[in-house]
Amino acid sequence: MANTNTTATADTVTTATADTATIATADGTADGRPAGAAGAVWDALNAAPGGATVSALAEASGTSRATVTKALTAFEEAGRAVRAPGEGTGRGRTPDVWAPVAPTAPTADTGTDDATPAAPADDTATGAPTAPEATTGTDTGTGAGVISPDTLATAMQVLAEEADRRAAAAESLRKAQEEEAERRARVDAELRKAEQRETARVILTDLLSTVTTTLAAIAADDDQQVTRGMEDIARYAGSVRRTTRTTGRTGTGTRAPRATVDRGAPTPLRPLVAGHLNAFPDLEFTPGEIAKVLDRSSGAVANALDTLVARGEAVLTCERPRRFQAATPTGTDTGDTGHADA
Repeated sequence: MANTNTTATADTVTTATADTATIATADGTADGRPAGAAGAVWDALNAAPGGATVSALAEASGTSRATVTKALTAFEEAGRAVRAPGEGTGRGRTPDVWAPVAPTAPTADTGTDDATPAAPADDTATGAPTAPEATTGTDTGTGAGVISPDTLATAMQVLAEEADRRAAAAESLRKAQEEEAERRARVDAELRKAEQRETARVILTDLLSTVTTTLAAIAADDDQQVTRGMEDIARYAGSVRRTTRTTGRTGTGTRAPRATVDRGAPTPLRPLVAGHLNAFPDLEFTPGEIAKVLDRSSGAVANALDTLVARGEAVLTCERPRRFQAATPTGTDTGDTGHADA
């Protein structure tokens, strides 16, 4: 009876040793340690007998996560590693934990009470054949590079949240742009209204001054001054009509023109402006450029230019920026350009 048990035990040990040798040879080395990067993963796995995650093993072995995953899958298929699935789902799911399979675990059906089976020095002969049966069927269909449904669902949720955020940001930007456009339109309308009123005020004031001067000329029986005054009044009437038409187009974005008459410029200024234009008949000037040359204010120069345009002695060549040019050739007598300043 004892001989029979001894023979069975010897056969079991021999079979287990042969299977372990086959696994070791397939892994790459005779002592069971795989070759190459898998060997580094194997060392890191055995250095953490309590178990470790893929990230921890990748950091410990100095290899990539893909390499660690591939090596662990091979260890699991060979019965040399076991995986404990993480808990939870989605983002809250904990990572899987891998642990090496102890090669010294005794088989459950040795059938003997003596200490003979514990004698072999090779610890892989007792527990290696049974480990694959306990682990190979637990995670079939899972391999390196396969995305789990939970991971895919989490990725889809992240994409949906990002799409909602972008849509909300675009809507907020659109509303801000509309509000800014409305604000600018209101400001522009207020500026146009103020400019139109100022233009009307200037025209009416200068018209009143011209009417008063003409009445004084009538009282003084100055026919020449009366004639010039009536001509000025006719020109002012044209300016009033143009301003009225411009005011009626405020909704189109057209700004009202500047005053077309001189707002009481000093007597010497208008001849100086006319003289400067006639000195350069082929050039165009802005009021600011002439003001710098004459050392006068640009507003006074602009008023003088408007009066010269109304008299036909200058031409407005550009609206924005306003530019003027002489309307008469060089040498034309301009000595009486300031007659209305009295």
